[in-house]
Amino acid sequence: MNQEKIGKFIAECRKEKNLTQAQLAEKLNLSYKTISKWETGRGMPDSSIMLELCNYLGISVNELLSGEHLEEEQYHEKANENIISIAKESDKNKKIKNRTIVVTVSVILCLLLVFIINIAYQNIEINVEYDDRLIECKIEDDNIICSFNGLSIVTLSSQVVNTDDATLIFINGKISLQNKTRSHFETWDSMAQLNNGDNYHFNSEIMINANADIADCKDKIKVYYTDVSFDKIRKASEKELKEIIEQSNLMAER
Repeated sequence: MNQEKIGKFIAECRKEKNLTQAQLAEKLNLSYKTISKWETGRGMPDSSIMLELCNYLGISVNELLSGEHLEEEQYHEKANENIISIAKESDKNKKIKNRTIVVTVSVILCLLLVFIINIAYQNIEINVEYDDRLIECKIEDDNIICSFNGLSIVTLSSQVVNTDDATLIFINGKISLQNKTRSHFETWDSMAQLNNGDNYHFNSEIMINANADIADCKDKIKVYYTDVSFDKIRKASEKELKEIIEQSNLMAER
């Protein structure tokens, strides 16, 4: 359908009836701006109001959709053309609607994926590799003190295992994936900053009292830094425990 042609035809018919845009709009309970939009080809009358509009203008719906007055012999031909045109317009609108739905759903899914990744990014923790420049441990009297000094927030945790002749303390450090990507504590540049005595680095510390915190603590104490999960350490057999010790770094002993 030619919206511009239909718009000019509406204006022509309105003027033939000596109606202003405002008067026609009032009869149809619409704004005069809507009439102006039709007549300039920027819009089409809704199907729900089309018949009423035609009655006021003294034309048929077929003539309205054709954008011209029709002779009797033209009615059948133009009716077929208008039906085909309406069908094409409907198909076009459906395609646009489906495309809009696909785009909208895709955008929502992308935003949801970004949200999930962001949540995971903030909450997933990874192991901090052992580095004796940054991680230190000492035993003072009955206190085992382990600390991490660097440019990132690291969470230190411990697992105690008593063997027949010694108490083994395994230390593990974890950092959130978010902080890891922002951090450069493993690079020499960061070490240079740390060694320069800058005070903006973080300090994480864990202190264990041999008497108060460890049941049946042995006189012999060994502290290891490990990447092995504590659950695996707790369930380890004697042979497996030896293998874990070989994989770990001895930091202090008494």
